[in-house]
Amino acid sequence: MRENYLALHIGCICLSALAVLRPSPTLASADLLEGIPAASWSLELPQGQNKPPSKLALQQQQAILYTQEELEQLVLVLEAIQKLGIRPREEREIKSLIRDLERLQVQGGEEIELSPEQNEFLASLFESLTPEEIASLDEELGSTQVEVAILTRSELEQVLSLLRGIQEERLRPGEFREIQALIIELEELEAQERPEVILSTEQAEFIFALEDSLTPEERERLGVDRIGSIAIPSSLSQQDLQDLLLVLQEMQKLGLDSEQDQQIASLIGDVEQLQAQGADEVELSEEQRETIGNLIGSLTPEQFDTLSEALPQTTEARVFTEAEWDNLIRVFRGASEIDLEPQRARQVAEWLELLESRKAEGRTQYLLTGEQIDEIEFLLDSFSRAEIRQIARALGNFGASPSVSVLTPIGFGGYLRTASAGIVFVHRTRFTQSADASISASFGLGNPEKAVGLDASVAITGLSDEAGEEDNFGGGSLSFQLSRTLPNNFGIGVGLQNIVRWNSGASDNGASSYVVLSKIQALKQDLSEPLSLAYVSVGLGNGIYRSEDDFEPDEDFGGTPFNVFGSVAVNFSPNINGIVEWTGQDLSLGMSIVPFREVPLVFTPSLVDVTGSAGDGVRFNGNLVYSIIF
Repeated sequence: MRENYLALHIGCICLSALAVLRPSPTLASADLLEGIPAASWSLELPQGQNKPPSKLALQQQQAILYTQEELEQLVLVLEAIQKLGIRPREEREIKSLIRDLERLQVQGGEEIELSPEQNEFLASLFESLTPEEIASLDEELGSTQVEVAILTRSELEQVLSLLRGIQEERLRPGEFREIQALIIELEELEAQERPEVILSTEQAEFIFALEDSLTPEERERLGVDRIGSIAIPSSLSQQDLQDLLLVLQEMQKLGLDSEQDQQIASLIGDVEQLQAQGADEVELSEEQRETIGNLIGSLTPEQFDTLSEALPQTTEARVFTEAEWDNLIRVFRGASEIDLEPQRARQVAEWLELLESRKAEGRTQYLLTGEQIDEIEFLLDSFSRAEIRQIARALGNFGASPSVSVLTPIGFGGYLRTASAGIVFVHRTRFTQSADASISASFGLGNPEKAVGLDASVAITGLSDEAGEEDNFGGGSLSFQLSRTLPNNFGIGVGLQNIVRWNSGASDNGASSYVVLSKIQALKQDLSEPLSLAYVSVGLGNGIYRSEDDFEPDEDFGGTPFNVFGSVAVNFSPNINGIVEWTGQDLSLGMSIVPFREVPLVFTPSLVDVTGSAGDGVRFNGNLVYSIIF
């Protein structure tokens, strides 16, 4: 029963897939944040003079908590959709929702929360709109320039400083009363001591219109930079220096005057020298900071727009559901239970305290600014693969990942305190019409990142007691693989398969030896998208990896010659992989599925010997594996 040698590999394959290599921040984030999907609606951080979204875009973005003004705008948008007949099949649902929203308006309240069903309907409705329909709605509504702002505490202080300066300098006497009223409102928000605040549409529009109206001379009198411009602290990290260098290089392309170009060139030289020092933190002089601020403050709105568009977009703020928030808390609780250096341990503790305090508020949605999300991702990206596994262990098996191979080994595995058990079923064995099954177990030893890892597997074959020799139930074998993780998402494994056997009539596998090299390759930036990750393995093996004509099951260590085998797997979704592989004898096609995200159970159905060159036709294999970290 040659198919049953698969049982020897299921455990190490699934455990290897469970913890994707940690070669890059992108892959790291995918490991820890798996199962926390991006919100269907998000809120953009204010980006200075970036073009604001349309009124419709505002409603697409803020769909969780509404002020009275925003609720009124949402009703207007829905009424416009109804009036224009854009979605006649959903007219009844739209009418019902409008009535519900009007009742919420009557009830009052500073913040109005919609039900999950209402949010889901709105998301589906807005996401279905075509650009032409959006343009029609904008025209019907008569407004295309509405913006909402989410401000951190430092940004809120910057806005207040600007407004107070305008009042003190009496630059806008005709708007004195409106500005003073806004200052009072923002001071009330500031007193709440929240990490971020959301300004209403009306407040955001007024602030940005006011800021846009300031002349360069008035800006100089106020001594402030443009709202949302890049803040230049005195102490900068290496990443901050790289960001600043990018800004200065883009400013060189704006066609400024010769004096400004000379200042920019001088600053670029200074920044490059600071980078060359290699220190974790560097200090900018007061003169350098002042020059940078003056340069940015002197830009016209058109130049600022050009600069903003040329720079990489910042991370958007996100609204997290209660389940997503709980997952974040679980991750940080797990991280708090492992040994970390003092700085990271302190960061983990601070984030855990923040997440749990927000959870105690009893909300069903939670907002994080883009800056906070960047900080979380940076911290999570700092965890090594070994630390990720420790976190998973502390969480008590934080889910599983689909397998990346069906019948052939891969180059990853061999982690201490990992184990798996599984069962393999084949609807008929080679050259018979009898079904059969086998069971296997595998455990890991060592650390393939720092030294070498070892997987030891045992298989019990012939469960049907029909195929092969009579009374063959209970035959089995032992197999071993040494693994080493290499840079750039590579892993290499060397193994001896069925090296110890008993009751050989239960299987015609024989012994085999092999070496295999594996590579994990990101195909897209967003690893949650289909076809965004590929797993490629290529190996040389004897024994069962030799062609059918060359195979001799009784040869020691698999004999000679050696033959090429390999596999390719791609993700169809976070919990499904498609697999194609060449066993050295024939082609196999499979699909690996994780039915339940937080249960480490992996089901891999497959068709083996698809071309029929290694037997008497295609056969169905199915294996079910349960993996643990202890």
